[in-house]
Amino acid sequence: MKVSFNNGVSSYSGKYGEVVYSSWYNNRLCIGRQYVYPTLGEPHQLMSEISKHLNDLYKEADPLYIQDLKTYAEKNARQNLPKSSKHLRQMPSSKSIFIKIMWAWYDSDPTHIDLKTISLADIISLESPARSVSKAVDAGYLKTVTNYTQLDNLILQG
Repeated sequence: MKVSFNNGVSSYSGKYGEVVYSSWYNNRLCIGRQYVYPTLGEPHQLMSEISKHLNDLYKEADPLYIQDLKTYAEKNARQNLPKSSKHLRQMPSSKSIFIKIMWAWYDSDPTHIDLKTISLADIISLESPARSVSKAVDAGYLKTVTNYTQLDNLILQG
């Protein structure tokens, strides 16, 4: 399908009605196609279950741990922002950082870690780097920020 624009619009991305527009090659090419909802399969169901479980874990975590994640997110946004305007993007939130830590931990040992069923007590008992923000930075799951060693509150106090 050939797409043409009026009023000086050179490119467009997104969905409008039943048409999806995609911009390519630095806005030099725009493609329009009919919107088709993808068929959902087993991998989509698995990701949905894991996402819901990680969301529940985040909500159950100790408030001091959540505050450490927020502090890290704030420092990360100031200290690790890309220098080039070409690569600028919104920096991750505290919840995004938690999810990143959990997936990095899973990637380190996928045979023994099940993100669908893991509990906060399991994270502590298995001595996961996800148990505190400072441990996650030490394990290489997160970029270093100043005074990250002070972000040592555990995910589950007890």
